[in-house]
Amino acid sequence: MSRILKIIGILIGVVVVLIIGVIVAVAVLVDPNDYKDEITAQVNKATGRTLTLDGDLALDFFPRIGVAMGAASLSNAPGFGEAPFASIESAKISVEVLPLIFGSVRVGEVSLDGLHLNLARNARGVNNWQDLGGGATAAPAGAAPAEPGSAGASGAAPEIGVGSLRITDAEVNWSDAGTGSDWKLTGFNFEASDFGLGKSFPLSIAFNLAGAEIEVAVGSEMNATIALADNSYRLDDLEVTIDGRGAGWPGGEGQATLAFDSFAANLDAETVDLNNLRMEILGLAISGTLQGRKLFSDLSLAGAIDIAEFNPDELIERFGAAIETADPEVFRRASAHADFSYDSSQMGMRNMRFMLDDSELTGSIGMQGETLRFDLDVNTINIDRYLPPAAEPSETAAENEGSVDEIDFPLEPLRTFTANGSLALGETKFMNLTMTDAEFGLTAGNGRMRLTPSGKLYGGTIAGQIGIDVQGDAARLSLVQNLANVDLNGLARDFLATEDLSGKGNVNLDLAAVGSNVGALRRDLDGTVSFTLRDGAWEGIDAWYELRRARAILDRAPTPEREGEPRTTFSNVSASGMVTDAVLTTNDLNATLPFMALNGGGTINLLTDEIDIDATASFVDGPVLQSDPAMARMLD
Repeated sequence: MSRILKIIGILIGVVVVLIIGVIVAVAVLVDPNDYKDEITAQVNKATGRTLTLDGDLALDFFPRIGVAMGAASLSNAPGFGEAPFASIESAKISVEVLPLIFGSVRVGEVSLDGLHLNLARNARGVNNWQDLGGGATAAPAGAAPAEPGSAGASGAAPEIGVGSLRITDAEVNWSDAGTGSDWKLTGFNFEASDFGLGKSFPLSIAFNLAGAEIEVAVGSEMNATIALADNSYRLDDLEVTIDGRGAGWPGGEGQATLAFDSFAANLDAETVDLNNLRMEILGLAISGTLQGRKLFSDLSLAGAIDIAEFNPDELIERFGAAIETADPEVFRRASAHADFSYDSSQMGMRNMRFMLDDSELTGSIGMQGETLRFDLDVNTINIDRYLPPAAEPSETAAENEGSVDEIDFPLEPLRTFTANGSLALGETKFMNLTMTDAEFGLTAGNGRMRLTPSGKLYGGTIAGQIGIDVQGDAARLSLVQNLANVDLNGLARDFLATEDLSGKGNVNLDLAAVGSNVGALRRDLDGTVSFTLRDGAWEGIDAWYELRRARAILDRAPTPEREGEPRTTFSNVSASGMVTDAVLTTNDLNATLPFMALNGGGTINLLTDEIDIDATASFVDGPVLQSDPAMARMLD
């Protein structure tokens, strides 16, 4: 046994002596600088570019085999100036000798210092690196593709490790003559240490990027893992800081941070997972997660996003913008949450919770195929608060009033738009009108759209349907709307700013119009209209007293005394009519007061508001009329 060990020891010694001998011989007899001309000639032959090796080439042999080179540059493509396409100050790579004997590759150092790249694209869209391309050699016909993670014909991949990998003080200049944009990346530093396949190693990257209107400084730290056998890649504990300034950075300057616990991608399994993403930018604190599956075959994504409460008004100001609203206290608080998903058949958000000031929107929305589907709920919203402040009337506004007629109907989008969903509103205020328990259902498809609003309005109900049907080069708009048992006092108070009207009211509309723009639709309006007001009063006006006073003047009798507050009651006021080309014609305008009946008819032009109504009044015998003998004689 000892004899065998002795022989093995002698053989190993001989191998080591031979290796040392070869190294010494190469070091003495070979000067790599003798090959500069051949190297530059081969580069010129392959690329048409000129490689200039200003620095010396040096070889190290033990304990590492290494190659080092000094300054070098590669000329630019024709037509892109005299500046080199690429240049370096120095580069070095070394491999430890002894691990090679045992079948592993241990790179001691890979370093590249002072890399400068000048990338450009001319006005014709030609760039200065495409002539360096060249497709990879095709595999022989019939050759089977390599299995993922395989090392090819040589068997298992050797164990690879790198002591340190460094790129220092790199610079990249980009110029695009087509767009006139210029960007410069400077101070690029990349450092990784103790790199090995399948093991975690620290990695840091930093650089500065500057354009015409923005400069950013980026620094990042993380741990990385590369497993080529599994074709998987992982980043852990990433932290990125971005400091920006310039006109292109909202607010002129600021800082953004990005971090996550882990990002893992397995290309063989076609998966990606991002855990505990955290971002802070422009006063926003954003967090989320992401999972991806079947990345290259049938992509699906799922995840969640949260935006912590922030001040939207401050965010708008950062972009140098301002939104004037009727209520200056809006856009003060907002937050958001949603789970999202995507696959080849659908995409959307669910478990949504968007908050703005006092309003909260919850529900889901998404695209299923080409159909928009949604189920949304808003607890309360005062739309009037978010509208622009009321403007003073002006001649200019009056002159431009008719310009809305020129707005074309979006016929082409309506032909293909498909949707099915509903929006529920707990309490809504718009145009100073308050609606509760409202719901807006929407269905659309094949050029047809139906919106079905319903809800409670001042003690009554509102229901109906709004329809749009695309017909050739025009659209048919239909409106069927019914208001029932609406409290006139509340409606008049909020909409007409008066407390003078009371009672209950019903309104029925059945209107339609055909046209390609708003003006054509307004002019083509046809249909029926009816309304009924009952058991009410008009406060502030005492028609009975005014008639008695007029009669006293005619009779030269004493003026009667007013009894109680001035008001005129009515049991019924109603009318119905036909609308033709935006003109309403009615023949049954009726009003019933305790002492009088009004009957009449006429026309109302809905475009010009011109009214032409004729009515006749007749006294009605009853307790009120009989309470004044002088008025009672009017029946004779």
